[in-house]
Amino acid sequence: MRGSFENFGRLSRFILRRERIMSTTWIVCLAAFSIGLANGMSTMFDDAARQALAVTLQNPGIIAMMGNVYGVNNYTVGAMYSNTMLIWVIIVVAVMNIFFVIRHTRGDEEKGRTEMIRSLPTGRLAVLHATMKVAFLVNLILALVTGLGIAALGIESMGFEGSMLYGAALGVSGFVFAAIAALFSQLSSSSRGAMGYSFLVLGALYMLRAVGDIGNETLSLISPLGLIQRAQIYVENHWYPVIIVLFEGLVIAAIAYALNAVRDIDQGFIPAKPGRREASLFLRSPFGLAWRLLRNSLILWIIVMFVLGASYGAVLGDIESFVAESEFYQMILGVNSEYSGAEMFASFVSTIAALLCLVPLLTAVLKPHNEEKEGRTEQVLACPVSRRKYLTGYVVLDFAVSILLQFATAAGLYVSASVVLEEPIAFSLLLNSSMVYLPALWVMIGVAVLLIGVLPKAAGVIWGYFAFSFFTALMGRMISLPEWLPKLSPFGHIPQLPVDSISWATLAILTVIAGVLTAVGFVFYGKRDVSA
Repeated sequence: MRGSFENFGRLSRFILRRERIMSTTWIVCLAAFSIGLANGMSTMFDDAARQALAVTLQNPGIIAMMGNVYGVNNYTVGAMYSNTMLIWVIIVVAVMNIFFVIRHTRGDEEKGRTEMIRSLPTGRLAVLHATMKVAFLVNLILALVTGLGIAALGIESMGFEGSMLYGAALGVSGFVFAAIAALFSQLSSSSRGAMGYSFLVLGALYMLRAVGDIGNETLSLISPLGLIQRAQIYVENHWYPVIIVLFEGLVIAAIAYALNAVRDIDQGFIPAKPGRREASLFLRSPFGLAWRLLRNSLILWIIVMFVLGASYGAVLGDIESFVAESEFYQMILGVNSEYSGAEMFASFVSTIAALLCLVPLLTAVLKPHNEEKEGRTEQVLACPVSRRKYLTGYVVLDFAVSILLQFATAAGLYVSASVVLEEPIAFSLLLNSSMVYLPALWVMIGVAVLLIGVLPKAAGVIWGYFAFSFFTALMGRMISLPEWLPKLSPFGHIPQLPVDSISWATLAILTVIAGVLTAVGFVFYGKRDVSA
């Protein structure tokens, strides 16, 4: 077997070099977020607010979203932090690992890089082994930086052992999803399929944990997401869930290794579904092509936003008393005596949901740029299709989906709130609270199109602008920011319904700006070289 791993060390160093910016950025951002939020929670919540939050978190809807609540009798900052943040940070870490592994395994196979490497004196398993080795190292560094960073804050209820356990929980959870991605990189015959299956498993494990936490402990323990929460970080500090999840990751990785050893390059164990001999009239159009490439992910995101809205709507029945007892939530919601706490919380949820909607929207509008980098755009433009018409298919689809995503969020909130509230919130109010963000979403799409047309090599900058918008829109409610800073984002100009009145002039100006940015992007895209 030694020959199977030949030169994996050199490949590991090569992957580290390729990942020096991407993975470093992920680690810094995740660690800084975890450390910064821990420090913020220690100062924003007093004892009474934490105890009030503990009562609210025992709602079945909240348990389904975030897991069981531990340490409620003495709800410390550490217990609150672990209960409310662990599952969400793990999901982000899982996404990071899925992207990482598939990029260096199935993704490189599709681009022909693996075949070129295999033509050199490298072992059959060298590429996969190097990828998993670096993935383990990245997760280990993330665990150490996060754990040591939180421990260095010196928060009374967040001691060294608990902080290191928190970091370890992130690390082993990330590794198990790296192993899952490696497994589907062998099973699927394409990177898109491997990505889809990996995210499907992530969603299924999350739902399995949610169902188990509500009514069946066994189901929750089957899911790594449920098992890792049994560590009861900052409460009991159990290490056995970390060891078990790490063992699960090693077993899944071993299966991936075994499949990789017998699989032909560019092939998968799950056969690709054969397409039609001739494309339909719809598929022959740029819009049809865009829809065909993006439909699965966009439909999934519409469902996700509906479920997210419904999950938050399930807690509206308890939110009134909680807001009344928490100065922190009164601050971030901007409580107004004319409106109920449920209405104010629904408005806050609309803000979060609109920001999350940018993830699929920006991913979709950047798709033609990614296709261009992979050399597939030339094949389309070789047909009687103009560049602007080709780009139109993606942009029109993106604008249409933005409306559906906002509608799905409002519908989910309404359906769930109608069950738990004696006096349901009017659907028109929820719909307006969501739809008012459309001009801001369109401006972000316009900026992305502008970058694709004018500075294609800098198109990724839009994600930095997204991060800035996310920070100012949410943290602006919690900390004192200069008044002009949030205004640099289109979200800083959106009224918070129902408290603020709608400024139709502002919304119209944002819409015009979105149109101008998009139009300029189209003009330059039509003029520049495809390979630029």
